[in-house]
Amino acid sequence: MLLASLILPAAADSDIRFANPDGLFKPGTFSQIAIARGDTVVYISGQTARDEKSNIVGGGDVKKQAERVFENLRVAVEAAGGSMGDIARITTYVVGLKPEDRLWIGEMVKKHFPTPPAHTLVGISALAVPELLIEIEAVAVMD
Repeated sequence: MLLASLILPAAADSDIRFANPDGLFKPGTFSQIAIARGDTVVYISGQTARDEKSNIVGGGDVKKQAERVFENLRVAVEAAGGSMGDIARITTYVVGLKPEDRLWIGEMVKKHFPTPPAHTLVGISALAVPELLIEIEAVAVMD
């Protein structure tokens, strides 16, 4: 069975393979599919720009909030015994998403992951707390 014309390298310690199969466009900032073969699946709740004391970091700046969100994802996956390379899928929710936001969000994903995971980007009108502008949930797969 021909799964993909392009299988992207995974982190050395990962049981996740990322692919962009024939018939789908080849994105540079995420993978179309993630093939996970690990024994442990970790579901990480939507992370926001809150620090460990629940203060919102970044104020009204969505890019500053996004940096904190990625830091919180790292903390969460490491607490489960994994790394950013173990994250197979993310869903990003952005308040007031504009088409051009895809560019900076894609760059942040590439910056924070050894291989961009499968990724869904959703524009929304609000999050549960009005000051929050971005939230990312994740699924990681580990041995």
